[in-house]
Amino acid sequence: MRDIFNYTDRKDDIRKAGDNPEIKITVKEKDGLTIYEPHIKLDKERKISKDAKIFIQAYSNSGFVGKPNNFGTIEFPLIKEIEESEVGEDEIKFRLKIVSNDKFKTILASCYKIDPWGSSTFFKIGKRDQTSFIEYEIIPGEVPVLYFQRGYGVERDVKESHYLKGILFSFAIREILQKYIINKDEFSECNIRKNWIKHFSTICEDKFPEQYDEDAENYINTALKNFTTKKNERISRSLMDLMPDSSIELKDKLTFKNK
Repeated sequence: MRDIFNYTDRKDDIRKAGDNPEIKITVKEKDGLTIYEPHIKLDKERKISKDAKIFIQAYSNSGFVGKPNNFGTIEFPLIKEIEESEVGEDEIKFRLKIVSNDKFKTILASCYKIDPWGSSTFFKIGKRDQTSFIEYEIIPGEVPVLYFQRGYGVERDVKESHYLKGILFSFAIREILQKYIINKDEFSECNIRKNWIKHFSTICEDKFPEQYDEDAENYINTALKNFTTKKNERISRSLMDLMPDSSIELKDKLTFKNK
């Protein structure tokens, strides 16, 4: 029988980021399975009954919804691995609910849109089953993702190839910036968009566009130029510095490493 939870007086304030998160979920892939393991350490100051139960549910924005799994109680949280076969590590997300241990099953606290621990907070690459070969997922409150059709290994190739990275990152960033400008009302409360605005306002030394017009198009072109030519502080090189030039033959460009 399916569990029915009572959402009265729930608190959606469990920390999922920062230096001291209350919930972090590690994810890995092995033998075609996505395996996740939550680590739960709620603040002692929370006035939640020690016997309240902890449930975590995996899902994806493309339609997968896993069953809620029990991870013990507030007093004795469980550390265990759960295997999922229908969703990849690049698209899996999580919901956490703390539920009263009685017949009412009141949700006492919750946390939604939990990404795997260690995920990028700016832009991600992944794979999934989808209609077209390349798709963008740009959703309010979530990190933008460039998805490739599962089974071709392109997401792995992009991470290894400066050539593919330079080309595909440019397309992706243009797509995301356009979305953030054109649909600004939809993303008005989105902290991810706010971070993008802050980042590109800094590297462009110009105010982020309020509407999509010729000036906005010029802004995006400048943003792409500055993003790809800005040197990475760790390696003292830009993305364009790492790209192969016309002297490199096509067969060598994918694996080119500029030392």
